[in-house]
Amino acid sequence: MPGVLKGIKYEDPLVIYRGEKVSNIAWRLSKGHIKTDLELAIDTYYAMYLPFPVLIPQTSIPYGKEKNYKVIKELISSDVLKDIKRHTLINSMMSVLLSASFLQHLNEELTYGKGNEGDINREISEVDGGTLRKAVNNALKYVKEEGDVLKNVEKMLSEGNEAGTGTTLDLEESAEDVLRLAKSTDVKKLLEVVSWIPKISHKVKRKTTKSSKGELHGYELGSDVERLVPTELIYPKFYLNMKISEGKLLLYDKALPESRGPLYVLLDKSGSMEGDKIKWAKATAIALYMKSRKERREYFIRFFDGSPHQLVKISKRLRSNEVLSFIDYLARVKSGGGTDITKALVTACDDIRFGNSKGISDIILITDGEDRISEHLIRRKLKALGVKLVTVMIMGENRDLRNVSSKYLRATKLSQKELIQVVEA
Repeated sequence: MPGVLKGIKYEDPLVIYRGEKVSNIAWRLSKGHIKTDLELAIDTYYAMYLPFPVLIPQTSIPYGKEKNYKVIKELISSDVLKDIKRHTLINSMMSVLLSASFLQHLNEELTYGKGNEGDINREISEVDGGTLRKAVNNALKYVKEEGDVLKNVEKMLSEGNEAGTGTTLDLEESAEDVLRLAKSTDVKKLLEVVSWIPKISHKVKRKTTKSSKGELHGYELGSDVERLVPTELIYPKFYLNMKISEGKLLLYDKALPESRGPLYVLLDKSGSMEGDKIKWAKATAIALYMKSRKERREYFIRFFDGSPHQLVKISKRLRSNEVLSFIDYLARVKSGGGTDITKALVTACDDIRFGNSKGISDIILITDGEDRISEHLIRRKLKALGVKLVTVMIMGENRDLRNVSSKYLRATKLSQKELIQVVEA
């Protein structure tokens, strides 16, 4: 059965697939309470996806689709939708997620105060034009906020997953979890910082080792015949031998990326970290996660106060559910408690040791604590594992940590510039 937008082939398998996806996500979000017909789901999707969706003439509305027509008419005429299209325009994934969210919010608006949720089509047919217009606009306001959050999540996921890297991610795989996170006030506050985190890509360069079996980076002069550019064989034999002896052969510059161990963030959540300190520390943790993606490294993060808390790990072969767990973890943690840096560092070393990680690992400790540490124990642990410790001291000083750290940074202004210094370290 056709819908109410011009130019949409409602019988097309891809169109049906997208509508079913929107409908199914909305159904799961509402825990089975929302019943949406397929054509309304399709029309909502294309109202968000297309630059200029156009309604069919009112005289051509298919039988039984008058209620759909009323919803889509209010939807495409809303000024709020124009802001949402910054995220959904020609973006299938965002259009699916935000269409499903819109249908859920619209159902909640129409059933508010009734004590139940049910058939959204029946609810639409029972309200007047003014009530429907208000419900659509209210639903879109929630969707706009969620769209801003999802865009920041998408930015985090895209770092290190550019074309050619062999890694792709799809938020639709975890649609319900993504949208529930987007509704969380704590997550919204956390992901506001993503917008001012600088672009990490140009700040990070993967360390490489020259190899005849590596990736082509350019050309250079030398005598390694394994990397010889074939055009050099055109020269006479005596001239070629002379170029070999003088190290002036034209060679391919090839290199293999170095194997690196995990980038491990230890983040102090003690009571003294409350306010701007914990906010800046969390922003730095997100920036370091982005750095780990560019360097193709595992990423570990563990908060600590008087004791170490839950460990969250993101593998090299990134999965969307890992990133969602990471975001949820960062958002939920609040400052409070005492400080035991020695216990936190020993736990981090044990995590790296039992994780059987290959290559040099880095522990980035972010703290404002002046806690005394066991220097001898920490030195021994770090040396045994070949781990480098980078300490980021927030508005404080700790001589013990300065003594055992490969790099010791002090953050006093909690600015973007200082965040960049931590990423570059």
